[in-house]
Amino acid sequence: MQAASDEQILFPDVEVEGYTIRPWTLAQAVALASTLGALVEIAKESGVGEVLWKFMDLLDTGQGDAKDAFAKAQKEVLGVLPGLVPKFLPHAPKILTVSLGASEEEVGKMNLGKTTVLLLSIVSQNVDYLKNFFGPGRATAAKAS
Repeated sequence: MQAASDEQILFPDVEVEGYTIRPWTLAQAVALASTLGALVEIAKESGVGEVLWKFMDLLDTGQGDAKDAFAKAQKEVLGVLPGLVPKFLPHAPKILTVSLGASEEEVGKMNLGKTTVLLLSIVSQNVDYLKNFFGPGRATAAKAS
């Protein structure tokens, strides 16, 4: 059995719905910067920053996968989702195409269930970056190895 490389240990891939989800590269983060900026503004305007922050806290390593974290935060998240879905949804195709390396046409044909699972996995793989992006001024806890 071959030992995992340092990169595989630090940045594990996740297979979801036939796609390999990885933490974003610099190029992907740059490509998504304006999209994430728009999402931050939506979160600020709607006052859901703390709810999103709590959800992202649940995604930290050792807390289970994205579905488990969503289940734990479900009541609060579901309380704000109806108003946010129409505002966030137009940004989903860009996040998916950049994160998955999929074409716009391929992403456009995905059903909402698959889209949701993929987006939750993408958030899970990039939670530290997102916490820093969505929570300026809030320190993220250092993780022990």
